[in-house]
Amino acid sequence: MKSKLEIYALAICFTSVICLVISFGIGGYAIVTIGAPEFTMNSYEYKKFTSNDAYWENINSCYKHEKCKDRPSEDVLTKERNESKAIAIKEEKRTGMQLLIQCLIFITASGVALYIHSKIAKQARAE
Repeated sequence: MKSKLEIYALAICFTSVICLVISFGIGGYAIVTIGAPEFTMNSYEYKKFTSNDAYWENINSCYKHEKCKDRPSEDVLTKERNESKAIAIKEEKRTGMQLLIQCLIFITASGVALYIHSKIAKQARAE
């Protein structure tokens, strides 16, 4: 029959493996985010950069009590859209890096817990 110590150690090992699997999955997504930020950018954010018209509709919110701004020339609008898109891509990459760092911390902690508790389980089984 298994001792309480062995059951405890195996339960921690099981939990650590689950944490590792989840962390590797999320970490994989973070790597994709860093490598292809336009692919992982949310649809709302991405759509506004698809054309000058879409970008203008997004930034030109005029309400009943406000006077609508005049639309700038296509060259100016394209420049603004490209600058805004570059900033959004930079933010997406930064978010991916933050997520990857978090996953690496969880992977390290789970790996250490798995290693220690697998040794404890082996010792408890030997007794």
